[in-house]
Amino acid sequence: MTTREENESLTRVGRSTPMGEFWRRYWIPIGISAELKDKPTFVRVLGEDLVLFRDGKGKAGLLGALCSHRRANLCLGTVTPEGLRCRYHGWLFDTEGTVLQTPGEPPDSTFKDSIHHPAYPVEELGSLIFAYLGPQPAPPLPRYDFLAAEGERHAKITGVANCNWLQCVENGIDPLHVSFAHSDVWTDLEGEPDTDFEETDYGFVHKAYRPTDKPGTYNYREHHLLMPGISCGGSQQRNLEGAAGTPPVSCRWSVPIDDTHTLIIRLVFKPADNPGRFTKDPIAVAWKSLDIEPYQEYKQQGGEEPVTLGYTMSRVIAAQDATIIGSLGPIVDRENENSSPETDYGILALRSMYLKEVEKVRRGEDPKGTVKDKEKNRLIVIPAYEYSISEEQYRQRKA
Repeated sequence: MTTREENESLTRVGRSTPMGEFWRRYWIPIGISAELKDKPTFVRVLGEDLVLFRDGKGKAGLLGALCSHRRANLCLGTVTPEGLRCRYHGWLFDTEGTVLQTPGEPPDSTFKDSIHHPAYPVEELGSLIFAYLGPQPAPPLPRYDFLAAEGERHAKITGVANCNWLQCVENGIDPLHVSFAHSDVWTDLEGEPDTDFEETDYGFVHKAYRPTDKPGTYNYREHHLLMPGISCGGSQQRNLEGAAGTPPVSCRWSVPIDDTHTLIIRLVFKPADNPGRFTKDPIAVAWKSLDIEPYQEYKQQGGEEPVTLGYTMSRVIAAQDATIIGSLGPIVDRENENSSPETDYGILALRSMYLKEVEKVRRGEDPKGTVKDKEKNRLIVIPAYEYSISEEQYRQRKA
């Protein structure tokens, strides 16, 4: 059982909390590169209110949201070639948080030199904008293949989950839920899987085997959780026509906005050696939950027509996940779970791994998944695939 105290450590992400300090040792995606143009935007990451912008020279920056002068929100500011100018009184900040101008001060004033506005490092890779909110020096941004290898990429912020980040992450590493939550969509995955779980250098992996309709073959799904909260799977192979070569990878980042809200960012990567063509937009659907509350059916009743009780689940995978995860509440009370030693082994092992890594950060050590070897970081391949294997291959892997 996960205790209430452990649940607090696992879920709270504010500065100086155990998990908050853990998350601040990683590069975190906060936006889509192609969408950040000539206007700033208001964001919240790990409970901190920030403004993301791109200066007139094309460099992205991340500043504390409230102006150092009179606390107006800089998301209303104006982009200049040098940085971001506050709309209220014209103070100008560059991407490093340096105060460049304080209008109204005498030309020889050094007042601006005594102030430094909060700012965080930003890097762009694989269509995404990443920020680092932790202590310096920042570690290198990991060059996972889905971010840095040659190929086709699709990236999108698909929505906001009104719940804690860990609920979203646990959903990704839970192979059993696929057989029930998504059985009306992935009808070939209705069978309960034979699973293996293990830690990796970068996080955790589950491997699920299910017999297929074709005698002597198994569906094999290898799904990775990369620290701090990246869920990587191979289901996009199903949406390819003429697929060959290395299968595509579908990634979902669960980014803590604060303790009870999570930003969902999706990226689909098709390696250059795969000539397959997507038959539809691989990220066409939103992370959208049904509203579940007492007597909801009566609140939605219109006119005099009879009320139909109950909920009709979407047949969209992301919406199914969003609805069920949201039904757990803003922060699930894990101390009241009755975790199965067999079916929930992976979930319990994942929580233990997080708690172990949080303790490493407390001791001043680098947590799992931080990469400081430049040679190792040239390209990190994550084999998050789904494909068919023979019964002989299945038995060899399970031996």
